[in-house]
Amino acid sequence: MAGGAARELEAILDAAVDPFIACGPDERILHINAATERLLGWDREQLVGRPVTDLFPPRLHRFHGLSLPRYLLSRRKALGGRPTRVFARRRDGVELQVEVTVGTADLDGHERIVFTLRRLHEVIDSLEEPVEHISGAASHQETVDRLYRLLVENAPLGIFHFDRNPVVTACNERFAAIIGTSKRNLVGLHLLTLRDEPVMACVRESLAGRPCDYEGDYRSLTSGKVTPVRVRFAPCYAEDGTVEGGVGIVEDITERRRVEAEREENLAQLDLLFRGAPVGIGFLDTNLRYVRVNETLARLNGLPAQSHPGHTLPELLGEPGAIAEQGPRHVLRTGEPLVDQESISDEDLGAPGPRRCFRGNFYPVRTPDGRVLGVGVLIEDITERRRAEEERAHLYREAQEAVRVRDDFLSIASHELKTPLTPLSLRLATLERRLERGENLDPGVLRHARHQLTRLTGLINDLLDASRIEAGRLALHPESTRFDLLVEHTLAGMEGQKGNHTFDFEHPREPISVHGDTFRLEQVVSNLLENALKYSPDGGTIRVRLSLSDDVAVLSVTDPGIGIPEDQQQQLFDRYFRARNASTRSYGGLGLGLYISRDIVERHGGRIWVESVAGQGSTFYVALPTLASARPALPQVWPDRHLH
Repeated sequence: MAGGAARELEAILDAAVDPFIACGPDERILHINAATERLLGWDREQLVGRPVTDLFPPRLHRFHGLSLPRYLLSRRKALGGRPTRVFARRRDGVELQVEVTVGTADLDGHERIVFTLRRLHEVIDSLEEPVEHISGAASHQETVDRLYRLLVENAPLGIFHFDRNPVVTACNERFAAIIGTSKRNLVGLHLLTLRDEPVMACVRESLAGRPCDYEGDYRSLTSGKVTPVRVRFAPCYAEDGTVEGGVGIVEDITERRRVEAEREENLAQLDLLFRGAPVGIGFLDTNLRYVRVNETLARLNGLPAQSHPGHTLPELLGEPGAIAEQGPRHVLRTGEPLVDQESISDEDLGAPGPRRCFRGNFYPVRTPDGRVLGVGVLIEDITERRRAEEERAHLYREAQEAVRVRDDFLSIASHELKTPLTPLSLRLATLERRLERGENLDPGVLRHARHQLTRLTGLINDLLDASRIEAGRLALHPESTRFDLLVEHTLAGMEGQKGNHTFDFEHPREPISVHGDTFRLEQVVSNLLENALKYSPDGGTIRVRLSLSDDVAVLSVTDPGIGIPEDQQQQLFDRYFRARNASTRSYGGLGLGLYISRDIVERHGGRIWVESVAGQGSTFYVALPTLASARPALPQVWPDRHLH
């Protein structure tokens, strides 16, 4: 029966709204109800047997030499049944202001101390419409209060009020939702027990009459929820002008933080792109003054990046800047972008230094409502690209020229090779017929056949020599050679080819010896004499001079021929080249003689060149070091000696 009564009593106490605590004479807890568990955050199993003073801050454990329960019991008569306001301590350490009433009872000869607590400032629900309509000032005040409560409760921001203690006296649901707990846990909260120094500093400032702001991550002591918040603290004044408390307006800035973090990340990426872009990027305001440039544009302008902001292009670059400013000015005037503006170079802008080519893009920068903020600038240095394009075009022209030269050479070579073959074939056919008939052979026929064969052999040798030169395998066999006698011998050997021409040879005053390949040097002299005969009118005089100057033998061959255009004289010694005034129909040859001669002369340590005026003849010069000049030995290659 006793056990059933105890359980019934416990059920009744748990149903009570107010927190209830029962202690023994030793002030240790015997029982708490469910309302106490909800208020203080303890389970009854955790509290039973503990000193009741554990539920209060240490500073309240003793008063006037008495424990808190005994002190409150001693003042029971003086209070006349009125409750005493004290601070209770939740399990997480946060202090709540409560009203406590203490009494005693005797049960089976044992003293029981009973605490009844009531949370201060609880928000009591009221009907939307009062039961009785009260007219006058009271009705008006109730309407104002109700509207005020509706305004506070429906505000999009969290709002809380605290008194001078400072204890939270009221708050709206939005504040409770931001903090992540209930209004029951917030009202009566002692703010200075939050152990958040910035919050405590703001509370003190507002109680001192100075508004202030707090921004940070608030961690709920009950739930552990972390919420980024911004709080505006402001003092509240009584009618006499004194500060009676304060108010906090709380904004959950979680979304703002996310947006700001996302924006900062985007800005960081844009800044990285801006600074590291391989093209020049800049922004000009509506006065065409630089706001910002990247390092690439600064380098293109030849000035440090930090010297650009606040300055116009003419201020930075002078006259070239005034010309360059025309693009951005056009964009401001028309509101239309200006793209792919090429052919902008230092040369065009009048700036000194090497020619540099740029491509510029200018575009208006607008706000979302269409207002123009300035001009964006993109400048790309395309000098190397232009140079590469020009080089490609040059190589393409050279390739085309090479194809043309090849085609011309094949045409000329086929013609030149057929030229001696046709008469040679006819001469041999004539000889064959006469032999068949038993007739005597005409020496002239044999002589003409041999001449054509020699000519054909010369053409083939030129082709072979050109091939060896390209491969670096043209053999030279240098030895001490009388160059003056070599020239005389070559002139004598060409007596049968000169026709109506005359050779005028001016001998040197003394013998001239060189260290060279006799066969190859004779080939050079023969090439020069053959060209002089080929390109001179019938009956002209070919002047040959050999002289000595500072241990250098200089041979010159002058003809009264067609001459060579000045713009083609540098190419005259290139392989397969023929001057444009020397047609293949009028003048035979493969265009290899001078090419081979240049290689032979240069490999002897000498030099070959021409002086000519179109229509007035030409003079070819060959300069060779003499044997006495003590020049380095020539490079020697020793293939079979018949390979010339």
